[in-house]
Amino acid sequence: MKSYKISVGVAVLLLLIYIIAQVNKPKPLNWRVTLSKGDKNPYGAYILYNHLKNLFPEASINSYREPLYTTLHDNYYKNSAYIAISPDITTDTLDVAAACKFVESGNYIFISAYNLSKKLRDTLGIKLAKTFTINSEDTVSVNFVNPSLKSVKNYTSSKLILNEYFDSIKRPDSIVVLGVTSKGKPNFIKVNCGNGAFFVHAAPLCFSNYFMLKDGNSAYTSKALSYIPSTVSTIMWDEYYKLGRSGAKTPLRFFLNNSYLRWALWLSIIGLLLYVLFNIKRKQRIIPIIIPLHNATLDFIKTIAGVYFGQKDNSAIARKKLQYWQAFVRQHFYLQTNLLNDDFVQQLVKKSGVGIGYIESIVHYISIVDNSIITDKLLMDISTTVDEFYNQAHKP
Repeated sequence: MKSYKISVGVAVLLLLIYIIAQVNKPKPLNWRVTLSKGDKNPYGAYILYNHLKNLFPEASINSYREPLYTTLHDNYYKNSAYIAISPDITTDTLDVAAACKFVESGNYIFISAYNLSKKLRDTLGIKLAKTFTINSEDTVSVNFVNPSLKSVKNYTSSKLILNEYFDSIKRPDSIVVLGVTSKGKPNFIKVNCGNGAFFVHAAPLCFSNYFMLKDGNSAYTSKALSYIPSTVSTIMWDEYYKLGRSGAKTPLRFFLNNSYLRWALWLSIIGLLLYVLFNIKRKQRIIPIIIPLHNATLDFIKTIAGVYFGQKDNSAIARKKLQYWQAFVRQHFYLQTNLLNDDFVQQLVKKSGVGIGYIESIVHYISIVDNSIITDKLLMDISTTVDEFYNQAHKP
């Protein structure tokens, strides 16, 4: 018994030494592309975000983790700019419509991404070339077209970062080329829209920490953003297309995000497990067999279902099914169901992620259920459509 305790003590000591070594060892450089405002790794955007106040001294700078539609739709902005820099920017019809309305009102949107949604590309009249590869050339350079911004020496970095460009421009009357690659390919454009403009850049890593710290490249980043008037009153910095929506700020998340607290938590869990392991044999008692309680609720549901089935009251069944659906929508998506119009349908599509066809069908069923004969087939269609909505819905 004594030797057993010594072995366990040695094992625990070795475990503690290993954990201490892991906590104190240097962290490897993280080359993951985030372009996030708080990321100090090479492909984060910590430097740029903290430099925005110098570029736009009169503006209030705020970050958002909501889609374009949610950020812009319910607010009237004036003399403002929205900046979205991310490897991928996936927008739907509502997002693009909100963006166009925002720009037409005299505001600006600056976008830099390798991949843009088809809807956004078609609206802007552009096509991105897919050249995200490395070839025999070590570097590729970029510069501006405007002589007042163009540098005598091109801005350079690895080819993996800078060689994206616009392969096709479908609306030359409203598009101005602002920047090009060393091969003369347009990689930075301005798309005029109403009283404002979209600025679209094809190489988002030109705005990363790594690029800005290389050989005076920060001047390129500053000049690119200088096309946004320095007198704007609001800068909206996007984090949604990099990180998604904000997660719940729970105490556990706080512990897990801090390396020291995370290790302390693991040590506590390991200690608790060891305590349980050494005491379980002494204190374990016989666990009595407990007969599970009878499920009276299930019997009640079966009885009620039998009554409806026996009476063949399809209208009552359909009505209940649709009433429960409306209650589900109110509870989970916080939408009123007393007015089921097109605006209700669009909001529910946005919040639930369910196809618009299913929602329109359910709204139609609600409008006819009280004034139509509900056949077995129609009842089956109603039930199938509502069940498919539940399967597809993304509950918040």
